[in-house]
Amino acid sequence: MKKLAALLFIAFTSFAHAQEEGPFHPMDALTPTEIENTVKLLAAAGDVDKDTRYPTMALREAPKDVIRSWKKGQPFTRAAFVIVQKKGKIFESVVDISGKKVLSFTEKPGAQPMIMDYEWAKARDNFMADPRFKVAMEKRGFKDMKQIFCTPNSAGSFPGDGLQGRRILKVPCFSGDERLHPLLARPIEGLMGIVDTNSGEVLDVLDREVVALPPAPDGYGKTLPKPDKPLKPIAMIAPKGPNIDLSGNLEIKWNRWQMHARADKRAGLILSLVRFDDGKKLRDVAYQMNLSELFVPYMSPDPTWSYRTFMDAGEFGLGYLISSLKPGVDCPPNAIFVDLTFPNDIGGTYTRPAALCVFERASGDPAWRHYVAKDQSVSGVPQVELVVRHIPTLGNYDYVIDYVFSPQGNITLRTGATGFDAIKSVPSKDMESATALEDTQYGNLIAPYTVAINHDHYFNFRLDLDIDGPKNSLVRDAFYPGPAKGSVTRKSLWTLKTGRYTAEGPIVPDHAATGGEIWRIINPNEKSGLKFNPSYWINTNHQANSILDPNDPPQLRAGFTQQTLWVTKRRDDQYWAAGLYPNLSTKDEGLPAFVSKKESIINEDLVLWYNVGFRHAPRPEDFPILPTFWHEMTLRPAFFFDRDPSMTFNPGTLETKD
Repeated sequence: MKKLAALLFIAFTSFAHAQEEGPFHPMDALTPTEIENTVKLLAAAGDVDKDTRYPTMALREAPKDVIRSWKKGQPFTRAAFVIVQKKGKIFESVVDISGKKVLSFTEKPGAQPMIMDYEWAKARDNFMADPRFKVAMEKRGFKDMKQIFCTPNSAGSFPGDGLQGRRILKVPCFSGDERLHPLLARPIEGLMGIVDTNSGEVLDVLDREVVALPPAPDGYGKTLPKPDKPLKPIAMIAPKGPNIDLSGNLEIKWNRWQMHARADKRAGLILSLVRFDDGKKLRDVAYQMNLSELFVPYMSPDPTWSYRTFMDAGEFGLGYLISSLKPGVDCPPNAIFVDLTFPNDIGGTYTRPAALCVFERASGDPAWRHYVAKDQSVSGVPQVELVVRHIPTLGNYDYVIDYVFSPQGNITLRTGATGFDAIKSVPSKDMESATALEDTQYGNLIAPYTVAINHDHYFNFRLDLDIDGPKNSLVRDAFYPGPAKGSVTRKSLWTLKTGRYTAEGPIVPDHAATGGEIWRIINPNEKSGLKFNPSYWINTNHQANSILDPNDPPQLRAGFTQQTLWVTKRRDDQYWAAGLYPNLSTKDEGLPAFVSKKESIINEDLVLWYNVGFRHAPRPEDFPILPTFWHEMTLRPAFFFDRDPSMTFNPGTLETKD
């Protein structure tokens, strides 16, 4: 039993990966010293001063061919891409950190970068200090301002509202103490401040009809229900320790997979150089993968709601709002937890403890199996996966972002939405109330006097795939039904016809292919042992395209949501599906602009952009906490291997005896 006790101690032990500063790899995130030196170089050049802000500071990647050919131990150079806010103006800069010089410093008139800390505080404080705010609160019966907290939101862009060209935040307010329990917060309807964060001026206070506050939801505070009888513990364990090799600054190896990860203020996490060892050689699958944009438009026409069309990555930053992970809740207790360091807005850094977890899990499913009736035997092995996870928290929503790697060569991109729904106070107690139909026109009643507004979620993943190398093409395998020629027993069969896409653009389904279609990215220059062109299949598990009017202002900057899949020729300046500056943007500088020239994509270095999308019509079961709502897509090898690589997968056995 001593041996079992020792194994179980290991199984429930969290592992921390201690990062040294480095850099050790050309794709490592900028280190604190590099960020400090970048600011010093800009200051020495006279480009910045003590009041300058830095909404973006990120690695300026070396050319792709340089990165792909780099070997461990070889020297490499480092550079930073910086967006600077100085005296109300925006500049872009490239700084050669290795060469100790500023390569460029260019003003970008009209650009609106990501929202910064000081702007949140300025908008909140100035609105709450405005005399109109106090009048509005007294009208609603509030005397103790400590009962109220206000939290600024991105403003969206709506031509004709008189706010064009200004740097705006819109500020709704809530009743409750966010420090104690934000889930008890109740929205104060009909009230919103509009603040110019450059000048600090409160441009307007919308003070509309007064709506009575709903009661605090059941299930919290003094009304906390008695918990269910506890289950006997169920755990995911690795009794002999992890099979994960984590080295340097986030170089990951597991089973036959290897990859590099780095923290990014906007994307949250970027995976690079994803490769699979087929037993003969290490093969390229993806050069880079990351969540590029997250668009969440709400469906209420109310002026204090209709602006809520959030572009979470480009306005807020998924890394900027990344959360710490709790062992045993967010990740298994024996996961490897990693602190991540990000650049802040004032030229320094901040570190989020345990912001990344890497773990392996036995899914409880067979990786493969077969039953033989003759001797009643079962052959097979259990499925085990590697998961790389981070969880940004953007206001009320927590988004679980997973990259899952399997022994079969699959990569699954999973998004889990949890946290709590954005709610609106209404007069209706239940669906038999006099105003219930009107109150629920744009959402559902999820508790007495409480409606959750309908909305969409579009998670756009940028997939710079390199299937056995960077020169790839995109093909469609379409299913067509037809007569069963030559058969005396069958009347119909279906056949598969392959067509090649030739130009950049959104990938529109072939409606003649009534049986559907498969998208594959192939390498036309390589052959498998069976003489196929190796490829990966884009398995579209969850998808949704926008059904809003393309001329609706939110859609003018979110054109990427019009189709599930887009393909572009790779360019060094195209990283974000909605463009570099979606905040307050009046036009789409993302994917529709990227593909406007419709350049050839035949045997080129390609980037795929995939939307994992869904429409959320909330239910009472989503309240007061939203059970994690999972959506995913999978990249599957197709003609990439000559057989299933998991046939030789050996997950080991669990020993329980001395």
